[in-house]
Amino acid sequence: MTLKITPTRRGVGALIALLGAIAVAASAYPAWYRDEGPRDWPLMQLFQANPAGTVTAYWGSVAAPLAVVGLLGILGAALRFRFILGLGWLIGTATFILWSAMRAIDGEWRLGELQRGAWIGLVGLLVVLIGLVVMGPRHEEVEAPLSVFDDKPPE
Repeated sequence: MTLKITPTRRGVGALIALLGAIAVAASAYPAWYRDEGPRDWPLMQLFQANPAGTVTAYWGSVAAPLAVVGLLGILGAALRFRFILGLGWLIGTATFILWSAMRAIDGEWRLGELQRGAWIGLVGLLVVLIGLVVMGPRHEEVEAPLSVFDDKPPE
């Protein structure tokens, strides 16, 4: 007796999105900019242009939202739920955009100085988005309730 598993479009998309979310979470460890990474920047760096001080803990750093993206990727892929995966993508994208905007306002932003960690995060976000597109919408057959004003059921 052999077990035959056929991959579904939703399962393949969830796997692709999971790989992207893991890449985003892993991007917190290599350097992003000027030999510093998300673990070196306090979370307030996303909301103010001036350096916000030193990081006291991992969950108080810019790496925290990236870890949340990884956790949402695992949960969303396990449940094959696009909303959770999309929420993870949104958190990761917002983190990168806010960090970039605050760097630009502070006058320190140079695209050519982005290092490996930032590129891993950006590619991971793109892979999550591709996985979401591959998953496609959920196909469910749901019968609409009869209207109060209809006398006969729909055909």
